Formats: sequence, structure tokens, C-alpha cells
Amino acid sequence: MWKHEWDALSTRIAGITQASAFLFQTAQAGEADSAYSTNILIENCDQTARAVQSLLRYGTALPPKAREALTRFDKWWRDTSVNDWLSSPGGFPAVQAAVVLLASIRSELDYLLADHDEIIRSHVSRAFQHLQRSLVVDETLRAKWLTAFGTPHAGEISCEQLGGVHLLLHGIWAFKVSATGERTDLVLGTHLVVDQDVITSTHGLVLTEWKLVREGESPEEKRDEARHQARRYSEGSLAGFELETERYLVLVGKEEFEIPADAIEGNTKYKVVPLFLNRKAPSVSAKR
Repeated sequence: MWKHEWDALSTRIAGITQASAFLFQTAQAGEADSAYSTNILIENCDQTARAVQSLLRYGTALPPKAREALTRFDKWWRDTSVNDWLSSPGGFPAVQAAVVLLASIRSELDYLLADHDEIIRSHVSRAFQHLQRSLVVDETLRAKWLTAFGTPHAGEISCEQLGGVHLLLHGIWAFKVSATGERTDLVLGTHLVVDQDVITSTHGLVLTEWKLVREGESPEEKRDEARHQARRYSEGSLAGFELETERYLVLVGKEEFEIPADAIEGNTKYKVVPLFLNRKAPSVSAKR
């Protein structure tokens, strides 16, 4: 996806910046610019800029602020005349102008994307903590979840629908995986189409799998079942908007249970999130 393309372009821009700095530093005072060296750098800058401009083809898959930055850069580069840069006098001033434009977009996009995953994780963590604490103090909410938990043949769907709505309140659009590996809307149960409304209304997308842990059932087995389903995810990840390194296995229990360990596979962490509907007082839980 586009994030991987950008990572490669960012590295390429860094190399161009280093090459231009080397050219400036080694030029002998008083000598004329080397047309051969400067023209090579300018042509490299133009090729790189065109590759950066082409990222706009991803449209709404781009994070809004990143798309705005790329649109500005696209206008900047279109307003320049590379042919003029390659003709006399060209030289160092032309290289300087081209490199500054590339370095500017690199700095902006790297900043916008640097902590994106961490920002999403922070919102997800707060959303689940808020939900668990609300279940402790809000009897009406707890009754609603207990009713959903006990719904014959549809308890899991009912709970994930409630959970999806709660996460959206915190700016997180949670989805699960269909049998074919596509994103499925937790609330509607349909294929999740990530359009402009989704992108502008949330901080990001997260993959979740919800399982009910009833009395006598093994939390570890439920975790493994949820992880197996999460592994089916095959739809292209929306880099820069979707949390790629962490997936959430939500285990909902009417009573407390021993919490299974998280699992890590490659670069992906499967984080277990326990949700207890009848959570005991802290002093009782501590004794257990």
C-alpha cells in the first residue's frame, strides 16, 4: 500500500538531500557549478517528485492531513519549471530549490505518520477502560450487556454490536473479519466500505474479534479461536489510517476469569482484552 511506497520515497529523498549537501560542500570556491552534477540531481529530484505526486491516486485511502500535504506539494511542483532549472544558469540555486521542496514534504509526511499507530492504540485503550468502568458503575448499561450476552444464538453478535458503538464514541471504527478475509462492519454486519465519512469521523480502523466466555468454557480456547479468525484478514491494509501492528481479541465474560496471555506473530500483536460484566469489587479480585 501507499505507506510502503512513501517509506521508500522518504529514504530516496534523504539520499538526494545528502548528495546535494555533499555537492555544495565539495565545490571549490570561485569555480563554476558543474552542470553535469547539478543536472543529474535535478532530474533525480523531478523523478522523485513525480513518484510523490502519484501517491494521490490512493485518494481517500490516504489520511486526510497527509492527502492535504500531498495536494499542496503537487501544486508546488506543478508551478515550477524543471526545464528552466536544467537550462542556464540552473546550477546550485536550481538544486537548492528542488531539494527544499522535497525535504519539506518529507518532513511533513514523516511527522504526520510517525506516531499514528500509537495515537490509535491510546484511543483504543481508553475506550476499553471506559467501557469496563462503565459496566461497574452503570447498572442500566450492565443490564443491557447482560441481556445481549444471554441472547440465544446471537449473544456474540449482540455484544460486538454494543462494543462497536462504544468504540466509535471514542473515535475508533472497529471491524471484524468475514469468512473471505474482508472487513465486516461490527454493527451492520455488512462489508465495511472505507469512504470519506468513515475517514473523517474517526481516528482510525482497528481489527477486533469478539468471543463470549461462558461458565465452564476455556478462555485460552476462545482466545485461540478469535486469533484464528483474525488471521483470515486479507483485505489491503489502509496504511496511515489503520492500526496494522495490533489486533484485539475481546473476551466477554459474565463473571471474571483468568486472562490468557497476548500472542505475537511476526510483526502483529494479538492483544487480549477481557470484559467482565459482573466484575467483583477490587478487594475481592485482589484476594483471588
